Amino acid sequence: MLQPLRNLSATIDFFNIKVDKVIGTLPSALVVQQCVTVGTFCDLVHRDSRGTLWSSPTGFVTATNLNLGKLSTTGLDVALNYNQNLSAYGGLGLSFLGTYVKSLKTEPIPGLGEYDCAGYFGVTCGTPIPKWRHKMRAVWTTPWIFDLALTWRHMDSVKIDASSSNALLAGDYVPIQAEMGKRDYFDISGSVNLTKKITLRAGVNNVFDKDPPIGDSTGVVGAPFGNGNTYPQVYDALGRKIFASITVQF
Repeated sequence: MLQPLRNLSATIDFFNIKVDKVIGTLPSALVVQQCVTVGTFCDLVHRDSRGTLWSSPTGFVTATNLNLGKLSTTGLDVALNYNQNLSAYGGLGLSFLGTYVKSLKTEPIPGLGEYDCAGYFGVTCGTPIPKWRHKMRAVWTTPWIFDLALTWRHMDSVKIDASSSNALLAGDYVPIQAEMGKRDYFDISGSVNLTKKITLRAGVNNVFDKDPPIGDSTGVVGAPFGNGNTYPQVYDALGRKIFASITVQF
């Protein structure tokens, strides 16, 4: 941990994680690709009566747990904290948390080669993996009966994995699927001490009602990774959200 100033502290953590013999399922796109190109894993491919994998529920790719190849990731976690005494106006606290994903590599089958999903999303990489994302929060602790907080959430843009030059990812895609743009969300919240035992909390997430990036739900952004033409586990799918709660101590 670094502390260049009395009120400022910082930590920078480098991570380099490797896992061998990962237990998981083969991506369906990879199974189909390997069946077509080299004739392996074809027993996992089940076409419907029309000869397709998507026009009816009877077309599917079996996903069973296997002892796969390797999984590794490298990157940086950055954290900053700053506190300032505002004298008669209380105190101001600033915090920053950021993550840079340099690589997220998978070797699905020993000896087949590996692909890197950092900065990508899609049928093989799954949910978006932004190379950079952060959250910055400012909290004003007043000497009166209320506190206020402002949060900025940022996620870099990501590209569809099929646009990669890696042969294990490369494939066909339409322009609407090419990229999911960066997103910046701003949240406001506050609390008021109505009495010594009653506290009211309220706020607004995604104040500017920023829509999530949209993709093609029939393919890339469909199940099992996405839902409703986007990735609700990553982006604010419902737009602006208002919340309130009250706490009573007995």
